Amino acid sequence: MRITNKIIQNNSLNNINTNKQLEDTLSTMLSSNKKIARPSDDPIIALRSLRLRTSVNQVTQYVEKNVEDAKSWLTVTESAIGTLSEIITDVRKQYVKGTSDTLKPEDRTIITDNLEALAAEIYNTGNADFAGRNVFAGYRTDTTITFQKQEDIDYTITETFDDVTVDTVQYVNQGATENDTFATDFVRIRLSYDKIDSIDWTESSFDLPNFSGTLSMRTVSSSDSPDPYQVALSDPSPADGVAVFIPETGEIIFSKDVANSVEDVADCSVVYNRSKWVKGELRPEHYFNCKDNTNNKEYKSHGGEIQYNIGVNQSLRINTTADECFRHDIIRDLQDVIEAIKDVNDAEERITKLKSKLDELDVNDTTGRAAVQEEIDAAEKALTFINDKMHKLFSKSITKADNYLDKNNIALTDCGTRSKRLELIENRLDTQLGSLKELKSENEDADLAETAIQMKSAEYSYNASLMATSKILQETLLNYI
Repeated sequence: MRITNKIIQNNSLNNINTNKQLEDTLSTMLSSNKKIARPSDDPIIALRSLRLRTSVNQVTQYVEKNVEDAKSWLTVTESAIGTLSEIITDVRKQYVKGTSDTLKPEDRTIITDNLEALAAEIYNTGNADFAGRNVFAGYRTDTTITFQKQEDIDYTITETFDDVTVDTVQYVNQGATENDTFATDFVRIRLSYDKIDSIDWTESSFDLPNFSGTLSMRTVSSSDSPDPYQVALSDPSPADGVAVFIPETGEIIFSKDVANSVEDVADCSVVYNRSKWVKGELRPEHYFNCKDNTNNKEYKSHGGEIQYNIGVNQSLRINTTADECFRHDIIRDLQDVIEAIKDVNDAEERITKLKSKLDELDVNDTTGRAAVQEEIDAAEKALTFINDKMHKLFSKSITKADNYLDKNNIALTDCGTRSKRLELIENRLDTQLGSLKELKSENEDADLAETAIQMKSAEYSYNASLMATSKILQETLLNYI
C-alpha cells in the first residue's frame, strides 16, 4: 500500500485529536471529581451509581425524617404521661390527707378544692400534640381526646367490663330515728360516664355464672321515691334479684341476692345513650365501640396503633392510645371522694341546725325537745356511718391511685423501650449510611492524584504528537528535487 503525505497528515491529525480528547476527558474528571460524565462513558458504573444513590437517599430519608419524627413523637408522649403521673401523685397525696381522723370542715374544703383543681388538669394533658397531630388519638390525629367545648351529640355507647370495674359502694340510710338509720354495702358496676340519658336493657348483657334466678333490670332516678338503693334492697323473691340503673351517677347496683354472682362476673356489656357533653370530658370514640347518631358515624374501640417505617422492611409503633393511660376511672374515683366529703359536710351542717333548733325550744316543751333530740341522735349515727364511709373511700382510693400509677409507669416504660430501640436503629442506620456513601464515592469519584498524573501524561503525549507531526509534515517531494 502506498503511503501518501495526505494519509500521514490525516493519521497525524487523528492521533492529535485522540490525545486531545483524552486530555479533555481527564480534565473533566479532575474538575468534576467524577469518573464518568454520562452513562455511556461506563454503563456498569452508571448502573451501580443509580442503585447506590437510591439506597443513600432512602436511608437518608429514614435517618433525617422518619427517625427524627418518631423521636419527637415519643418525647412528647413520654412528657405527657410523666405529667399525668405527677398529677395522680398529687391526687394521691390529697387522699392520704383525707385519711386523717382529725380533719376539720375547713381541711375537707381545702382537700375538695385541690382535688377539683387537679381533676381539671388530668385529661387536658392527654390533648398533647406534635406538629398539629394529637398523639393519644390513634389514627384520629385531628381529634382531641376531650371535648373542647359544650356539645350536644347523641352517642350510643357499648361499654364492656371485667372484674376490675366491679366494686362495692356503701349506702347510708338517714332515717328519722336511730333504728331507721343504717349502712349497707352494694355491689355496683360503674359506667365511665354519669348523667346518662337512657340504658338499653335489651342490648345489655350480664354473665353471672353463680346466679340462677331471674334478674329484674330497672332504671330508677336518684330523685325518685323510693330511691334506687331502697329499690335494690327490696328483692322480688328469694330466688330472684334486682339490677338498678341510676342515670344521674351512671351506676348499676345489685340486690344482695345477686351480689356474690356479680363479684365473680365473667362478662358484662352495657349499651346506653348520652347526648350532653361538657368541656373537658373524654370523647367516647377513643375508648368504646359507639355510634354518633347526630352525625351518623360509627367508631371502633380506639384509634389504632401508628406504625412508622424507620428502615427497610422495618417499622416501629410510636403512639400510645388514650385508653392506655387516660382512664375514666381516675376522675370517677375522684368524684366519689368529693361526693363523700360533701355528704359529711352536709351531715355536720344538719346536726348543727338541729342543735340550734333544740336550743330555740322552750325547756318546758319536753315533747318537742325529745322529738328534736331523737332526730339529732339519728343524724349523729348517720354521721358516724358517713364519716366511716368517707375514710374507707379515701383508703380505697389510695390503692386505686397506686394502680393507676403502675399502669402509667407501664405505658411510660413502653415508650422508653421504643425510644431505646429507635436509638439503636438510628445508630445502625448512621453506620449503614456511612458505608453506602463510601461505596458510592468509590464507585463514582475519581482518584484526584491518579487523574492528575494521567492528565499530565496526556498533556505530554499531546505536545509530543504536535512536535512529531510538525516535523513529518515539513518533508515533502520538493525537498528531494
